[in-house]
Amino acid sequence: MAALKRIKNILLYGLGENARQKKLAAKAEARKKTFESDLWNPEEDLVKRDYKSYEEYLRHQAAKLDKIEHRLEETKAEDLADFKRRFEGCSHLSEARNVLCLGARLGTEVEALHSLGYFAVGIDLNPGQGNLYVLPGDFHHIVFPDGSVDVIYTNVLDHVFDLERLLGEIRRLLRPGGLFIADVLPGYEEGFVPGAYEATHWPTEQVLFDKIRGISGFSLDEVRDLGQVRRDHWTQAVFRKSAG
Repeated sequence: MAALKRIKNILLYGLGENARQKKLAAKAEARKKTFESDLWNPEEDLVKRDYKSYEEYLRHQAAKLDKIEHRLEETKAEDLADFKRRFEGCSHLSEARNVLCLGARLGTEVEALHSLGYFAVGIDLNPGQGNLYVLPGDFHHIVFPDGSVDVIYTNVLDHVFDLERLLGEIRRLLRPGGLFIADVLPGYEEGFVPGAYEATHWPTEQVLFDKIRGISGFSLDEVRDLGQVRRDHWTQAVFRKSAG
């Protein structure tokens, strides 16, 4: 199957760097057409994928790991180093004893936090077989008790079905003064085009930050440019739950 796919790509795009650029451009155009189709619906100041039901959303999101697991394994060392860089540069983490990672897939971010001395665990709809770092779970319905977490981290807000429900769970779980750290991609007005598995997206990062503050009541303590990681540019936002 892989050999047939390679032959097809050669016939379509040729060989060499020029072929790679042509293939990337074709994929980008396909993503743009899909995003502009009726698969996406506006909802207030966000856009959402048109799932017919919550169960369809769960099935679709859980299926992603099968598509990307081989790539995550190939880039694990690079990703681990990048997560360590992100966490080491976040001075607010010095306040934490424990960290809960949402949508953690194979758990590379959890492993990075362990290497830095934090107690951390992840949850994901499909963590794969024998995952030592991530528990199976839906971040819209988290089993842990109220006020039990110092920091909640995620880089998958674009995979959320119901942002208000998610933020309600985050607010419930965080201790007074606890932190919500979100690494986010640019909005669709800033050049990012959602792909096959994004479920929610925003026009700009600032719109997303304002919406999080408005729903959760959290303060925004810091916004930090994380730079380019392969094809994507990331920003880190640190929100704080009131200590009162």
